[in-house]
Amino acid sequence: MISRVASWLAWVALMSTVASAPARAGVWGSQPDFGLSADYNSNPGLLDDVPRTAETHAALTLDAPTSYVGDAFKFSALPSFRLSDSQGYSQVDSDFEHLNLSTEFDRPRDTFTTTAGVAQDSSLYRDYILNGASGVRRDTLSGDLNWDHQLTERWDTDTDLNWMRVRFAEPPGIATLTDYRYASVAPNVSWLQNERDKWTLSLTGGRYDSQGGATESKSLGAQIGFTDKLSELWTLAASGGYSRANNRAEGEECAPELLLFGICYPILVQVESSQNGTVFLVNLSRQGTEWSLIASASRQLLPSGFAYLSRQESYELKLGDKLTERWSVGADVHHLEYQQPEAIGAGGSLNVTYASLSATWAWTPEWTVTMVANRVMESTGFPRVRVDNSGFSVQLSRQFQFKSFQ
Repeated sequence: MISRVASWLAWVALMSTVASAPARAGVWGSQPDFGLSADYNSNPGLLDDVPRTAETHAALTLDAPTSYVGDAFKFSALPSFRLSDSQGYSQVDSDFEHLNLSTEFDRPRDTFTTTAGVAQDSSLYRDYILNGASGVRRDTLSGDLNWDHQLTERWDTDTDLNWMRVRFAEPPGIATLTDYRYASVAPNVSWLQNERDKWTLSLTGGRYDSQGGATESKSLGAQIGFTDKLSELWTLAASGGYSRANNRAEGEECAPELLLFGICYPILVQVESSQNGTVFLVNLSRQGTEWSLIASASRQLLPSGFAYLSRQESYELKLGDKLTERWSVGADVHHLEYQQPEAIGAGGSLNVTYASLSATWAWTPEWTVTMVANRVMESTGFPRVRVDNSGFSVQLSRQFQFKSFQ
């Protein structure tokens, strides 16, 4: 559990360490950003079959990225906060507190990076069928280790180790999101064919435990991919392969043959299932001085907060255009599908679609005004139950110049 006070104390302790670091060791600095926002949502709780109540809220956001850069060592800390006048974590605009730390150590042929994160925010999934769509608080601890080794000018290896633990608060109704732990390892090898083309072979293995070990998923997968720089502006990356997850659930049921004087003596029962199928990732991007485009599609097995690993499909189209020196606009459409295996305590699907239009005005070099109109649409169950929310927000933010502590 992470309290707001503890997060602030951790940040103060970190800044004290930064201030006392010897100047000759490297360059310490920070570039904070804070903002004030107001928003309107037509159905913030994503409620169904009950009277909908539109809400408006105000919030204060604060980011304070701090970094250290030496000859071969880099360190960064990113504390991020959102303080809203809406109480709790049941709203679309709920409070959050994040702290991410990362290090990087470079050698002529090797790069070692570590990241660690602690966060308190709200869950993505809203259980509107059972308890009125209340989002619940989610506490997350995560860590990652990565080693990149250059074998030759064309051959490169990369190994990634990842771990996370997620705990959900008790919802006001029936709980369907479960606490979980997830650990994975992903080694890969890549070959640079020429200046524009690169091929990659990657393997993945993971273990997902939820409900205190009552359910478990063990997954293995392999993918082959390539990256092609089509031109100076366009890049295409794609990969495809196969994944397999073995699921296990433990529970108790009454054995009729063990009935004695009407008393049921439960026995331990295990139910097993599997998720087998193709996985893929396709990304087409254009990065120019004026307008940009990112189109992506993927299917992966990922942790979700449900009983097992979820087969998640994601499709996104993002556009951005710089109209003038001060004005820029953007559009984003993102569709997600979560599919659970059919087993005791699982099964079913959840579809979520996000669409947004944004406009940003650089009032001054430091002050920025951002306006966003968005719509969220969810559906689940059989027959399908559909809910939606339309919203609009305005944020005024100020970014300070990079400040060196030396």
